[in-house]
Amino acid sequence: MSESSGYSIDQAHIVSEVIDGEAIIVNLANGYYYSLDAAAAEIWLWLQSGWSAARIADAIRERYDCAGAGPEAAVRELIGALLADQIIAPGSVESCDPPPVGLPASAAAKAPFRAPSMQRFTDMQGFLLVDPIHEVDDTGWPHATRGESPASRG
Repeated sequence: MSESSGYSIDQAHIVSEVIDGEAIIVNLANGYYYSLDAAAAEIWLWLQSGWSAARIADAIRERYDCAGAGPEAAVRELIGALLADQIIAPGSVESCDPPPVGLPASAAAKAPFRAPSMQRFTDMQGFLLVDPIHEVDDTGWPHATRGESPASRG
């Protein structure tokens, strides 16, 4: 893993949403889904924006009180887990700013840094691999193909 390069996400097989500070990620290729706590969800947003591990660690140091905890190891550990489960891949992605997140008003307002946490769930694997919803094109699902009526789908 390079500290200075970004990561790519296979948009055809990985879907995610951040809801109330928690990121839910589904890997449609293997049927696993993941829950990332608030700290990991923030890192996820930065990874989606093409940020490198070094840039993410710098942002964490800017936003949080990291006394006694170095964010570099925590970021590397989370990225390693995402790489191992093929959620991200090393890649040169055009870096852009992530969606806005609330920044602390001053250095005195910095919250303590908490290590990110990711949980993997396999209990829905059979459903996610069988469900045809992941076999869609750019128009989404369900859409009738030319000459087919929606009623004929049954």
